[in-house]
Amino acid sequence: MNDRLPPASDLNTRAIAHFRAMVESVGVKRFAAALGLSTRQVNRILSGVQPNPVERLVKSLQSCSPEVGDRALDFVCQEAGGFFVRQEASIDSAAANAVRECAEAIAGISDGEISELDEREIREAIGALVSLLKVTSEARARGEAPRFSSTMAAPAPGRPMAAVNGKAQR
Repeated sequence: MNDRLPPASDLNTRAIAHFRAMVESVGVKRFAAALGLSTRQVNRILSGVQPNPVERLVKSLQSCSPEVGDRALDFVCQEAGGFFVRQEASIDSAAANAVRECAEAIAGISDGEISELDEREIREAIGALVSLLKVTSEARARGEAPRFSSTMAAPAPGRPMAAVNGKAQR
């Protein structure tokens, strides 16, 4: 089980609240019809007699590796018109992730074509940059100067930045 999410009772309470809000936003009849359920089944979920799909989704995400869970969340977010951004723990990890993801996205599109894999790399790069912005904004809000480890600093002019497909890229 994953430590990053709240205990089951709190999860259950919050999942029911989210499910209830989704149902109330359009009404029980319309919500049930959209899911292919009867209004009785939706009411049974609301009363706790049947399993809550929101809670099941969260537990599913807790039960898998973070990478697989992130991809599943990104899929759900894309279906809702957005994308998933994992919050990094520190500015060093956020900066390292942003550099890595951007390098992968640039390498992916350097052939002049954008495949589905390249699209995913681009979304991951954008997510990593958003996470870096959030971490730096939070540091500023605490009155800290957002700086990262000197090992992340750019190389001196004339020195390679990274190896992509076995070739040094500047």
